[in-house]
This record gives sequence, C-alpha cells and structure tokens, in this order.
Amino acid sequence: MSSFRIIESIKAQIVDTERLFELVKDHPAMADSLREKLIALKAQLERFPKEMIEPKIRLLFSGSAIRGSLGIKSSFVGKTVKPFQEMIKTQSALVRFGNVAKRGQAKRSISTELFITSLPIGSFGVELSKLESEDLFAEHDVAHAMQQIMGLVKNTSESDVTFEEAIKRVPKRNLTNLKKFLKEIADEHSFLKMESGDLSLELSALDVKDAYDRVSATVDVESEVFIEGIFRGILLDSGKFEAQDFDGNKISGFISEELGEDELIQFDQEFLNKECKIHLKEVKTKFITGNENTDYELLGINNL
Repeated sequence: MSSFRIIESIKAQIVDTERLFELVKDHPAMADSLREKLIALKAQLERFPKEMIEPKIRLLFSGSAIRGSLGIKSSFVGKTVKPFQEMIKTQSALVRFGNVAKRGQAKRSISTELFITSLPIGSFGVELSKLESEDLFAEHDVAHAMQQIMGLVKNTSESDVTFEEAIKRVPKRNLTNLKKFLKEIADEHSFLKMESGDLSLELSALDVKDAYDRVSATVDVESEVFIEGIFRGILLDSGKFEAQDFDGNKISGFISEELGEDELIQFDQEFLNKECKIHLKEVKTKFITGNENTDYELLGINNL
C-alpha cells in the first residue's frame, strides 16, 4: 500500500475511534483502551509528512494523436512521457533538498520512476503514478514535484514575464525537456489538460503552441570560463554548487551530470573554503523580450 493510502487509512481509523470514544467515554475500561489506540494512531501519523499528496498525475490530450475515445498513438505517449519523467526527476531532487532541514539527512538519490497506471478516456491520455517504495518520503517529493512542473507549464503558457521568472528557478535541463514535451503536443495540434491532487490546468491547442514558441524563442549562448576565487561547497542532494570570486561576487549553479559523486566529494575535501580556479560552463539565455539570464554549470576545480 502506498504512503498516501496508508495515511488516508490512519486518518479514517482516527475519526472512527474518536466517534466510538465519545459513545463509551463514561466506561473506564473501554475509554482507556480507545484512548491508547488514539495515541498510537496519531503517533503513527506523525511519521509522515504533514501535507501528503498522492503522487499521481493525469495528462490528457486531443488532436491528431488521439483517435476519438478509442486510443492514443503509442509513439506520442513515448515522446511526451520521457521528457516529462526527466522534469519530474530533476524537480524531485530540488524538492527533497529543500525539505532536508525539516526531516534530517535525506538519501543521496530518490526513486522517481513513474508508471502508466491508467488510460483515461473522454479526453484520451495517460495517468502516471509513483508506486510505493521503501523510501518513505519519495511519494511526497514526487507529488510536490508534479505540481511544481504543472506550475512551470502554466507560467510558460501565460506570458513572457511569467515564463522568464519561472525559468530563473529551474535548472537548464528542465528547460530543454519542457521544450521537448511541448513540441510533441504542439505538433499534434493537441490541447493539454493536467490534473494532480486538487490542482488542474487546461491549455488550448493555441495556448500550447504559444508556450512552445516562447520556449523555442530562447537562445542559449554557451562558453567555458575559469573563475579564480573561493570554493564554498557542493550540495549533493540538489546538485548545486556555490563559490565566490576575489571581488566578493557570489556564483552558484548546478553541477555537470558528467561529474561523479566520488569526484565531487574529492572537490569538497580538497578545495572547500580555499582559493582555487573553478571551471564553469556559462550559459546566457536570451529571451524574445531581449532580457537575458545567466546560468552556471560546474565542470571542474583546479589549484591556482
């Protein structure tokens, strides 16, 4: 049983026990027994995150990828689910890191594999779910990541301003996968409906095209730079690094996927709070509005 279902079951048991307690509270033996049961149930509930959302999302489509209420192109499903899965993977890592301070040290990795658990009919589509695992918090992190990706899609579809603000908060690879995801939907002239928990989002085919055009209009200018300064550390859970140049300017960004964990630990041991030469990929993203955003990716660290 998934963590979400366990929580719902515990809550139902608490409600039933409280009702029964009100009926027998004048009976000492029964009241004491029910009181102990309530304490045990509430203690069990405390083990779970306060806001548990079911890690499930529905993606509904229309257009040439759909044949009425009969079916959906398997190739279309593959091309849309893959980049969506990658966005969830990246976002789940960010969600987990943000919650570390609240629940202690998190695991270095999180299981984010999604399964197709249903093919909704009407507006045909797919239901993607994170199934139960030994990681107690994985479902919580994936569920919140799903809703945050919905927010990214919404902001991308609304305006240039909301899109540019949203992109500042996500790693570059999410922008790449967002572009792939929207392209497949736009090419099939489909609308997009997304439903997760109590959140829902609906974009018309025109909205989807506008969102794709907005992402496609961004231009990335990449270059490799070397910054001399002080290395401030690596955050393995979120894949982030921090540094400061000799002028006091703070530099932060994401870690290249080419760097292994052992190599990153070695960087931390050798260069933490020391003067060094930091090898970075600098990516300047230029938007259709003329605005520009700069991202950094850590490629390596060397002695001065």
